[in-house]
Amino acid sequence: MRQAERLLREKGMLNLPIDVEGLAKTSDIVVEPMDEPNHGVSGMLVRHGNAFGILYDASIQNEGYRRFSIAHELGHFFVDGHLDHIPFDKGLHSSRAGFVSDDQYEREADFFAAGLLMPTTLMRDVMRGHQDGLNSIKAIQRSARTSLTASAIRYAGLAEIVAAVIISRNCKVDYCFMSGTLKSLHGLSWLRKGAPIPVGTVTEALARKRGELRRGARGEDETDIMEWFGGGRSVLGLEEVVGLGNFDRVLTVLTCLDFPDENLGDEDEESDEAMEERWTPRFRR
Repeated sequence: MRQAERLLREKGMLNLPIDVEGLAKTSDIVVEPMDEPNHGVSGMLVRHGNAFGILYDASIQNEGYRRFSIAHELGHFFVDGHLDHIPFDKGLHSSRAGFVSDDQYEREADFFAAGLLMPTTLMRDVMRGHQDGLNSIKAIQRSARTSLTASAIRYAGLAEIVAAVIISRNCKVDYCFMSGTLKSLHGLSWLRKGAPIPVGTVTEALARKRGELRRGARGEDETDIMEWFGGGRSVLGLEEVVGLGNFDRVLTVLTCLDFPDENLGDEDEESDEAMEERWTPRFRR
């Protein structure tokens, strides 16, 4: 991600929205739509000798995902070692962008794409002007012209509060990204792929709706974040949920603007009033 931002600085292209096709042209990379969609493939890096091109699936009705797919292929071109290690079948390397692959090089290309489309310097400025959680994510989406999912993942990496972004399907976790502050909490359990969504949450309720009712639907409520991640303490926060249109997935955003300082003294020595005050969540609406 840092390499992507350095590249934009060197090219004088650190402006939103990032011109991914313009960046490709600076290295004589031709970007064109595929003649026909290839199921399960978001984009392809084409190699012919020392010449390169990028093909993307124009049938996907999501500008943000198309831009991410192109940026992903640029990652394979610009990140050191990729051209020597990724497989080319008759001059074609096929990708499925969007943090769905466990392959090291595909994941690196995904992170490059996130850093390219949503550079840290510019995204922090965007986030400062908006409330934490889904409001900030939508602001990133608008300014960077990225998908809601990619914007949410980027938000989780930049948030300075307790925050997590979870993508789930059929009440099972697909993947989860956490803020550094959340990762620092004691007793945390990592939310793994395939883990069940906690019963009684807004996420579970929305996920159990029929597909046509779930897509685009929204909900929010207070939640205990540690109900999702374990630990010996409660961390009360906000759960915001959006039904995604692709493959019946659900996006969950967990945030807590105020949480207990784990370095404070022994709880047994605190008064009931002090305990209540310290553990009361405060939401910024």
